[in-house]
Amino acid sequence: MRGSSFRYLMKTGIRNLWRNRVMAFTSIGVLTTCLLLVGATYLLTLNVNNMVGFVEQQTEMSVILEEGRTSVEIDQIRTELLANDNVESIEFISSAQGLENQKAAMGDDGILLDGLPYNPIPDVFTVRVKDISLTVATQEQLRRIEGVETVNASGEVADTFTSLQRVIGTVGSAVILALGVISLVIIANTIRATIFARRKEINIMKFVGATNSFIRIPFLVEGFMLGLISAIIAFLAVWCAYHYLTQALTTDVNSFLQAMFAHIIPFEQLSLDLGIFFGVTGTVLGTFGSAISIRNHVRV
Repeated sequence: MRGSSFRYLMKTGIRNLWRNRVMAFTSIGVLTTCLLLVGATYLLTLNVNNMVGFVEQQTEMSVILEEGRTSVEIDQIRTELLANDNVESIEFISSAQGLENQKAAMGDDGILLDGLPYNPIPDVFTVRVKDISLTVATQEQLRRIEGVETVNASGEVADTFTSLQRVIGTVGSAVILALGVISLVIIANTIRATIFARRKEINIMKFVGATNSFIRIPFLVEGFMLGLISAIIAFLAVWCAYHYLTQALTTDVNSFLQAMFAHIIPFEQLSLDLGIFFGVTGTVLGTFGSAISIRNHVRV
């Protein structure tokens, strides 16, 4: 194919977007929405996983020992704690140190603890876990260690983040699949409208000997451009929304949430991968939708 012919076909495909601008606008809107949801799900999943890592570092269990454990027994308990696959690190706080910590926490009122007839603070191991989704199971395992009186841990945070990860994955995948199919249908209908509007021209082209490629390329170009425009719009929208939400989430919140939201991944680290994904997905969906319509409605 000569260069002049290729340029003509490219211009024809782009011109068709304007001729069918209502359907083209609908296609761009649907495909942009699809890409936005895909991008939002991708960014949300990455950041939830990143914040789960931060929460895991902050989540601790208090392994309270039975009263009167000897140093040898405490060392044995330490060994069994470290042997657990989900234990990241441990710190031993003796009853004496625990009492001093409590005095320090009470400030000037700590002097009230000096007159106690005995130390009510037990020996404690502070345990950090690797995977907070296994908090409840790990708590039960540590509680069965001989010499351990009880294990205090909050499984609510772990359950919340684990449930959130599952919901994001399940709902996100379903929505993405549904919108992907809808995008293909809308794009195919857009191309179909173009084919119907140009049916007489196409027949004349076939009668004068136009090749299959010469007839098909403008429609493929149209679908490609629909996908590319949608990808650009979606990328810019996600970029603006991400920066806005990042600023909103890191201001006017308590210290723990501020520290957690500080682990939101900067958009600059994700922009290249996200841009490539949007571009490839948008153009592939657009071109594939056009190819489906051409195959079904252009008999060449």
